[in-house]
Amino acid sequence: MSRPDISLVLVDFDDTLVDTAPRFLGARRTLFERLVALGFDDARCRAVHHEQIDPAMMRRFGFGPSRLEHSFRETYRALCAEREVGPSVEVERELEAVGRAVAGTPPLLEGALDALAALAARLPTVLYTQSGDPEYQLSCVREAGVLDLLGAERIHVSPRKTAEAFRAVLARYGVADPALACMVGNSMRSDINPALTAGAKAILVDVPEPWEFDVVEPVSPDFVRVGSFPDAVRYLLGEGGRPGE
Repeated sequence: MSRPDISLVLVDFDDTLVDTAPRFLGARRTLFERLVALGFDDARCRAVHHEQIDPAMMRRFGFGPSRLEHSFRETYRALCAEREVGPSVEVERELEAVGRAVAGTPPLLEGALDALAALAARLPTVLYTQSGDPEYQLSCVREAGVLDLLGAERIHVSPRKTAEAFRAVLARYGVADPALACMVGNSMRSDINPALTAGAKAILVDVPEPWEFDVVEPVSPDFVRVGSFPDAVRYLLGEGGRPGE
């Protein structure tokens, strides 16, 4: 029996339904290995990239792979500036190409599409994802088979997932009381905390290697933690108890 206290489920896309992380992690690994080979300190490369450059590129270009060619190039330029040496145009182009290579539809996670179909058959379900390039994100959603399953009216792409954006999505789908909504996603920063701040329920899908940007403290302990999206669906449909019970 599905949960009677939930009138809308919002489901994240990247690293909840599709396996996006390996491409991004692999690209960053290549970036740092190349920078270290050029004589830069590994810890400093990571700090400059994660704490300075990539956040700035997200503000400028939004989430998604399109920012990475800029982020990788600018990380190299920032390190060169610290060393007071001129950057190599050849190296810049090489790092831009590494960033561009992450583009494309990621593979579905095991059982994710079947679980989404089971969820949508029992509870009102919306795909709630974020990207600085909505057309690119929609193409990935389409190629993954999610658009055909839910329909265009149940796909919402936001430039950035905040508590305010979450409330706006609830209003769009006619949910006046946030307590009747549940967010399912892998990001504490972008999925769980905005939902909790808005007063909704939340289910965190753990991933083996979370993105550094996503690793923040929860605003509240009042969320469920599961190992996969199918586990979240089983919980929502009353086919399994809360983990740990």
